[in-house]
Amino acid sequence: MKRIRSIQFKVFICLFISFMVVFGYIVKTKYDQSFNELLYYSQSSTSDDYINYCTAISNKNGEYREFDLDKIKQGLSELPKDDSTKIYLLDTYGNPIEQYGYEKDDHLLIVHDPFVEINESDVDTDYSDDFYDARYYIDLSSLSSEQYQLLIETIKDVEKNEYDDIHLYFEGKIEELKNFKDTSQSTYNAKNRYYKVKPTFIHYNTDIFGQKKGNTVEAFYEAYVENGEVHLKKNEEEAYGDTRVSTSKINELSKKAVNEHFSNVYAGLASFLDDVSIDSNSQTAIKKTNEIATSLKKGTLTYASFTKILDNYSYSVLLLPLDEHHGYVEGQEPAPNALIAVFYDFQSGGRNQLKNDLFKDNFPLLLGGFLFIVLFSYLISYMTTRRIKEIDRVAMEITNNNFEGVLDTKGHDELSSLSSHINTMSSNLKRNIDALNLEIDQVKKMEQLRKEFIAQFTHEIKTPLAIINGNIDLLENVDDEDKKAKYIEVINKEIAVINDLVLQMLDLSKLEAKAITLDKKEIDLRELSEDIIDDYEQLLMDKKLKIEIQGEDVLIVGDRKRIEMVIQNYLSNAIKHAFINSTIKIKIKENEFSIENKGKQIDENRMDSIWESFVSDDQKGTGLGLAIVRNILELHEMSYGVYNLQGGVEFYFRWKK
Repeated sequence: MKRIRSIQFKVFICLFISFMVVFGYIVKTKYDQSFNELLYYSQSSTSDDYINYCTAISNKNGEYREFDLDKIKQGLSELPKDDSTKIYLLDTYGNPIEQYGYEKDDHLLIVHDPFVEINESDVDTDYSDDFYDARYYIDLSSLSSEQYQLLIETIKDVEKNEYDDIHLYFEGKIEELKNFKDTSQSTYNAKNRYYKVKPTFIHYNTDIFGQKKGNTVEAFYEAYVENGEVHLKKNEEEAYGDTRVSTSKINELSKKAVNEHFSNVYAGLASFLDDVSIDSNSQTAIKKTNEIATSLKKGTLTYASFTKILDNYSYSVLLLPLDEHHGYVEGQEPAPNALIAVFYDFQSGGRNQLKNDLFKDNFPLLLGGFLFIVLFSYLISYMTTRRIKEIDRVAMEITNNNFEGVLDTKGHDELSSLSSHINTMSSNLKRNIDALNLEIDQVKKMEQLRKEFIAQFTHEIKTPLAIINGNIDLLENVDDEDKKAKYIEVINKEIAVINDLVLQMLDLSKLEAKAITLDKKEIDLRELSEDIIDDYEQLLMDKKLKIEIQGEDVLIVGDRKRIEMVIQNYLSNAIKHAFINSTIKIKIKENEFSIENKGKQIDENRMDSIWESFVSDDQKGTGLGLAIVRNILELHEMSYGVYNLQGGVEFYFRWKK
């Protein structure tokens, strides 16, 4: 049978490998294409202005014609902050000197006014209109916690209700930041101006901070910064979707990259003092490399442009040199005095996103190939091994003691003969196992009854034996005849209790083992009840009880002796627990017999347990009576039970009409 399974497995593997060779090539091509797009394609963003500005510093253009590290620090610190760009100033060995961007302690309100008129100082600029966009970074550190909370709640309320016509007004000390007028390649961005504001008054749909005094600036709300995290307007946040990377994550990723000296990156361009440069034609271009990290640690890196791709994120970095030299010959670049690292093009997704997109794009192909393999391999294996698999299945069922399977014996070949023999073996095994299980069950049942009998008997005779033993000891040490007679009377009484207990337990054991045969005859329940009442005359007189029999003569079919035991037990319990001077009612109906008394009710939680062996509310009883009743009635296929009535209890049994 292993050979058959081996053949089926080999057929499946051959088909699977054939498909995977073709499919794997397609998947790899698609993945490489997506991966290269992630490496080469850079989204157009505000980071371009920061890159151009830092490039101008590196090339000593404009105000940075002379190398002055303090001036460079000052210039970078005065750049407007951007939520998608992070800048580090590094020493020659890649160690951080300063970092620029949003920090954890930043609490700002960002607004802008796109219709600020151009003043006379900008008349030499070639603009297509007379306005520019002014962006204001309002410092919120002077606001109290209540004022700050009011501002945030107002922003959220305005966005929730989509109040597009609400503007923000502010006053305060306004200082202009650096702009990109001389370095931006975008005419529109070159017009933008950036300001930091120390506010004395803020109004947004309501007065937030300070008091209005004059020279109020009107602007449009754009974002707020809380603990360094930029929260954009709702519509702008939705436009980014899931691709936007939070500023806290940007800080985390950039800090980790600097600490690791940009290890394991995909380098596009790089130049070194002591090694061959990396460019689009080199063997290491667009391959994961540690050369950037190695050269930084040695202080030999002069320029680098690379991309870092992680499982869930990706970003690009431009390392620009800062040095004192005004020119150099290619191949003889000087060692930089410092480096500017510009982090940009942050995207969420990374390698995992590439894999997810690849799976979604090729899902029909993958599903089609999988179904082809399953269907084709199933067809081939079914055609070649159909009957053998059926024999294997039935044989496996037989090993698991399932004999329901029957093999088709049509035909005159060896498989038909084998099927016939297996069918015969299965039926013989089933018959023998069923007979054996029946015997085992009977033995287990008898053994269980034996254990229960011994345990119950031992428990019940402890007290009588102890009393007998104690009175025997007393007999040995007493000479008074009256006392001896009393002790002997007690001993005889307890012997009678033990004898009665033994007889009841033997009777119960026979009933539970179904080891008795019922002598069924017609029984007149009224006549039987009257006979039993006569036996309890003295007990009734002692408690001053009366008995009423209600109902007509009813005949049932059953074992008179056993039904008599049931009624005796019901009546005995009714008398024991009845109040003095009360009436016991025996009710005989067409299909029900019941006995009702006026006495203490039974706990509802014990309604079911009282029918078990050795369960009794009567300390003088054995707790076997109702267990015997239960077994007798179950042998007669009669139902039984007990009710709590108002001021009493009613036991009953019923039979089928």
